[in-house]
Amino acid sequence: MRMLIRSTLIAVLFALPLVAGAQTTARTTLIEQFTGTWCQWCPYGADSINSILSYIPNARALAYHQGDVMATTDGNTVIGHLLVSSYPSGAIDRLLVNLPTGGAAIAISRTYWGAVTQQRNQQGSPMSISVTGTYHQDTRQIAATVTMTALQAMTGEFYYNAVLSEDDLDYAQQKNTGSAVITVSPYYHKRVVRNMITGPYGVTLTTTGLAANQVETKYINFTVPANYDITKCKLTVFVTTKITLTVNGQPRPTQMATQQAWQEPVLTALTVIPVEMISFSATQDGDAVRVNWRTAMENNNRGWFVERRVIDGEWNDLGFVNGYGTTHEQQQYEYVDRGVLPLTTYDYRLRQVDFDGKTDYSPIYRVTATPVPTETRLLPNYPNPFNPNTFITVELSQESDMNVAVYDMLGRLVKTLATGVHPAGGHVFEWDGTDANGNAVQSGIYFARMVTPTHSATQQMQLTK
Repeated sequence: MRMLIRSTLIAVLFALPLVAGAQTTARTTLIEQFTGTWCQWCPYGADSINSILSYIPNARALAYHQGDVMATTDGNTVIGHLLVSSYPSGAIDRLLVNLPTGGAAIAISRTYWGAVTQQRNQQGSPMSISVTGTYHQDTRQIAATVTMTALQAMTGEFYYNAVLSEDDLDYAQQKNTGSAVITVSPYYHKRVVRNMITGPYGVTLTTTGLAANQVETKYINFTVPANYDITKCKLTVFVTTKITLTVNGQPRPTQMATQQAWQEPVLTALTVIPVEMISFSATQDGDAVRVNWRTAMENNNRGWFVERRVIDGEWNDLGFVNGYGTTHEQQQYEYVDRGVLPLTTYDYRLRQVDFDGKTDYSPIYRVTATPVPTETRLLPNYPNPFNPNTFITVELSQESDMNVAVYDMLGRLVKTLATGVHPAGGHVFEWDGTDANGNAVQSGIYFARMVTPTHSATQQMQLTK
C-alpha cells in the first residue's frame, strides 16, 4: 500500500523552483525509476522511460534496482528515503505529486510519468550546472569539476549529488505478457545506478541559501571499477532541496525538489586522455640517432610525427610512424634518424595526432652526436637509484656481438636486455624493473653486465620502491 503524505504541502513544493519574473535557464528534468528483475511489470516502466526520453529531449533518467544483483546499498537507501512502496514507480525531480486517487506521493505510477515530466520540463530552472574534466583510460580515473550557478536568490538547504550509471547490463527479467509471466533473457537493462559517488544523500552545498549569481564548485575524483564498461557509462549531477514533510503525523526531512540536473556519457562529456606514454628516449647509434618510445595504452591514436631541431632552431618533421588506434596493450615504437652531423646537438620530440586531428607533444630529449667511441665500455646507469625504470648505456668502438643483461645479488639472470650484433656507437637499453616474464622484481641491488668477444663490464644498480 502506498504511503500517503498530506497534500497541503503540494502548493508550497511546486512554488519552490521558481520565483515570478526571476532569471531562469532551461531545465533538465530527472526521472528516477525504481525497478527490479523480479518485477513482472517493470519492463513496461523501462519502455515508458524510453518513450519519454524520445519526445522530451531535456529529460534524463536513472534506474535504481532493488532486490536483484544490480541493487546497491546506497540505492536501497534512496528507495527508502523517497518512500517507494510499489514497483515500477518513479520520481520526477523528486516532486511531491497530487494523485487523482487521493493523497500525494514522490514515487508515482508510470501512468503519470510522461505528463508530470512534460509539465516540469516547461518550467525554467533557477540554477545552471556545467561539468568539465578528464577520464584517464589507463588509470580509469574521472577527475571533473562541477560548477553550479544560482541564477536568482534561493533559500533553503541544498545538496549536490553525483551518480555513475551504466547501460546494457544483461540480466534475465520477469515480464507479464497478459497471459503469462515469462523470463526474458537476454534482457539489457539501461540507466542502472552503479555508484552513488556522493553517497545516498549527496553532499551539502549550502545550508543558508544561495545569492543571485553565486557560484559553487565541487570536484569529482573517482576511479571507475574494472567491471564497468566505460563506453556505456553516464555521469549524472543534480542539486536537491531539503523539505520537511509530514508522514503519518510525524515530520520527516526529505531531500527532494531537484533544482537542476545534468547527465552525459562519460566519454562524451569528459576529455579522454588518449595516449599514456611510459618512456621516450633518443640515443646515438653509430652515425645515426635512434628514437624509441613506449605506450601503456592508446585511444584514437592516428600516429606520431617525429620532430627534430638544432638548439634554438625551428622544429622540423623527420617522419611519421603509424599508431595503433585504440588499444589497452603496451606498444613499442622506434624511428632512426640517419641525417645527423658529428659534434652537433639535436632536440627530439613527438607530435601525437588523433584521428580527429587533436595533437599532443612528448617531452624533449636532447642528443649530442659524437664521433664513434674509441673504446668499448659500460657506463653507469641513469637514474640510480631508480623506480621503476633506468637506462643502461654501452659504447662500442666497432661493430660487435654483444650481450647486455641484468642479474640479482646471487648472480641469477633476471632479464636479458640485448643480444646479437650491434653497430659501433652508443647504445641505450631501458630496464623497467621486471623479470623475463614481465613480473615486477623486489627492491634491492642488481647488476647490469655487458659482454662482448673482447670486453666485459659490470655496474651496480639500486631499485627502490
